[in-house]
Amino acid sequence: MAANRWFIDSETGVLADVLLCPPDYYEWIPSNDIAIQTMAHGGNIDRAALRRQFDELVATLKSEDVSCHFLVPHENMPYEVYTRDSSQTTPFGTVVTNLSRPERVGEEKEIRSFYAPDEIWRTCTAGRIEGGDIHIIRPGLLAVGVSGGRTDAKGAAEFISWFEEAGWTCRMIHFPEHFLHLDVIFCMVAENLAIAAVDVLDEADLEWFREQGIRILPVSYREAMRDMGCNVLSLGKDRVVSPRHSVRINQMLRAEGLTVLDPELNQFSRGGGSIHCMTMPLRRQPL
Repeated sequence: MAANRWFIDSETGVLADVLLCPPDYYEWIPSNDIAIQTMAHGGNIDRAALRRQFDELVATLKSEDVSCHFLVPHENMPYEVYTRDSSQTTPFGTVVTNLSRPERVGEEKEIRSFYAPDEIWRTCTAGRIEGGDIHIIRPGLLAVGVSGGRTDAKGAAEFISWFEEAGWTCRMIHFPEHFLHLDVIFCMVAENLAIAAVDVLDEADLEWFREQGIRILPVSYREAMRDMGCNVLSLGKDRVVSPRHSVRINQMLRAEGLTVLDPELNQFSRGGGSIHCMTMPLRRQPL
């Protein structure tokens, strides 16, 4: 396989290929506050609904001409379904990240078996960094979330340094570890348009986004944490995949002229992840 078969330079270019993992061994585990709250209130996974919802997501992507590729699920990897975290496609090649949680460390082996050796451009080794914190917003602009948990300052600094060497404008976005990843509180939905928990992000970071020409639509804390409402996936050409239960957010996006595709995904959101977490874009058209 040729090097650089996979390429993205934005979060909003037309999505052509995406990496997913079937939820054969997916479980809610007390590794994040969302799952902890779900379990504390007696929640249990409906495995038939779980599979049905995953299949609906895949069907939604395929209906929009996105080619779906799949990792092999493993019994000892309950959150392997969240493919966003274990690797990151870049304009320069694939980066293997450095996962934080012990139950996820084994995912690196499966990731390396998916990619051809010459497709892997870099491997993160300084600190910790996970793909849910990495936002390649558009050519030349990168934001990396830093909570000190899943991604720490050393991990973010190493990743950012590679882009700064290429002349990109980069910023670390700091937020409390309670929120897990940046994509729980911020996501691009279209070119220069994002949704975010504006009461969570620091005002200096909000101002930085505005200076980059990015307009932000507000999402509440409750929508972000209860519904994973910010955790959406842009398909490009003003199309976005957003969970069906995010009713107000989906109405807001449609009012902006976006086409909203809304599969049901509450079996995943109640465990602390949703569409953005479950999808690692492999190839987008250059923005």
